Amino acid sequence: MTRLQLRGKIAVVTGASAGIGEATARALAAEGMTVVATARRTERLEQLAAGDARIVPRTVDVTSDEDVVALAKFVTEELGACHVLVNNAGTSFGRQLRGPADLDDFHRTMDVNLYGTVRAMAHFAPLLFASAPARVVNVASVIGKVGLGTPGYAASKFAVVGLSETVRLDWQRRGVSVTQLNPGFIRTEQFPQDGLMKNPLGRLIVGRPELVAAAVIDAAQTGPAERTVPRWYRAVPVVRHVAAPLYWAAVGRGRG
Repeated sequence: MTRLQLRGKIAVVTGASAGIGEATARALAAEGMTVVATARRTERLEQLAAGDARIVPRTVDVTSDEDVVALAKFVTEELGACHVLVNNAGTSFGRQLRGPADLDDFHRTMDVNLYGTVRAMAHFAPLLFASAPARVVNVASVIGKVGLGTPGYAASKFAVVGLSETVRLDWQRRGVSVTQLNPGFIRTEQFPQDGLMKNPLGRLIVGRPELVAAAVIDAAQTGPAERTVPRWYRAVPVVRHVAAPLYWAAVGRGRG
């Protein structure tokens, strides 16, 4: 697929009030894009936009069909195109799935991480096709490849990976590439990685949001099927599938 020149183009980033989304909005704006930065926290978005005239703040809850419809309408009518859609909004509710009491947290996690991505893709699809060549970057996770972590979060990210792979086949024919971006452990406001940060070795495997933002820029320009960041994390799912018994033995010892 042809390399996409970002300067002068339009991008939409969900979950942009902190962490990966905030870093991504700044990075895309630095590339010369007009960036519609969305999240639920209006004040944080306004602070982000105050630092760069190319960032347009919009308060959006990705679990609301009305909010996402209104966002797509705004971008269509006010900006006329969407060349890059970054589905980054994500969360994790609950810890385990051990009974009916855990279902609400599971549903809430899926609604943000999976259905938030589905809503944005569905409602932006006509504009993305009309703006082609265009890109969709779905922020999944290495967890969505290996089945660790909490059940709701892992299931939602597995689903985002599957969604991205299957939709890519169809959308690519319409000039829109869909990339699954799979970060490893990244230190953010919601996921501070406190346990790992207490250990000198653990700190070596924790990345910063700016690292993921740089990967989003590359994905937006080149449109790969998937990216893992940091890149060496790609070895984890490879080992999971190529040497499954060794992988599960190691995981079992780590949890023991």
